[in-house]
Amino acid sequence: MRTIQTIQNQYDNIMKPLVWSDKVAKNFLNCIKNPIVVEKKDMIPQWKICTVSDTKRRTESIGSTDVLILDYDDPNYSIKEFEDSFREYFYVLHTSHSYDGTNQKFRVFLFLDKEYDINRMFYKCFNQAFSPYHFLVNYFPHADKASFVRAQFFKVPCVKYKGAPYYYSCHNGKLFDPASAIGFEFRMAYEYCVEKQEEHLKQLEKRAKWYRKMHGSIDLTNAKQYINEKIETCEAGGRHMQILGLACWFKKIGGTFKEFEEIMPSWADKGFHKQMEHIRHEWDRFR
Repeated sequence: MRTIQTIQNQYDNIMKPLVWSDKVAKNFLNCIKNPIVVEKKDMIPQWKICTVSDTKRRTESIGSTDVLILDYDDPNYSIKEFEDSFREYFYVLHTSHSYDGTNQKFRVFLFLDKEYDINRMFYKCFNQAFSPYHFLVNYFPHADKASFVRAQFFKVPCVKYKGAPYYYSCHNGKLFDPASAIGFEFRMAYEYCVEKQEEHLKQLEKRAKWYRKMHGSIDLTNAKQYINEKIETCEAGGRHMQILGLACWFKKIGGTFKEFEEIMPSWADKGFHKQMEHIRHEWDRFR
């Protein structure tokens, strides 16, 4: 069932649900048409349309959705270009807090033909032919990639001050069917992405065990290369859980923390080093 999850601001991790109804739909449109005024960007309430398994905002809590939320901040892509390209679809569009009347900063609620499992829809498979995430990124090349992060929340319609420039559009049309618009390949990727990834990880684990049996040690070169590629392409907002999962898997196939910490992404920041320190202390507990 369509549900809007809300949080008070970007620092809030407790989601409050609003189950879709005529009243909620009316309030949703009212929010679109009448943006609130909040001066500080980090204090703007946020929302996401999805089901959840519990009230804590985290990746594993996010369930399914029938609305794709797209964030646009590309100076080379305009609101008019989006409206022209998607004129046949049902969407709601509004400008963002940083919109100044001329820049192209806006957000879109693109309503889907059915409910999709968000984990599968945004899944990154080692084989891009079975990676729904990559199909979406390529189909919406001007959208911020954070739009396809499972636990990403979005700021509600808001302006910096009363009377600030703001634009919205509620456009009727058909529901967006990813398999029809993007191609049959998306449907195949959505259906088999998790299984293909698990097969790949099992093959890596099998090769590691074979090498250990034959040589008395483990050659983790391919595994380290795979982890390096995955960590390097982690999107902000989804990095924590992906890195933790890779660490658990690497420990399972015989890797050590010393080997794991040698894998350093180009984007490594304070948060990354803090998580690595946490992983160091928890390494022996990983299964």
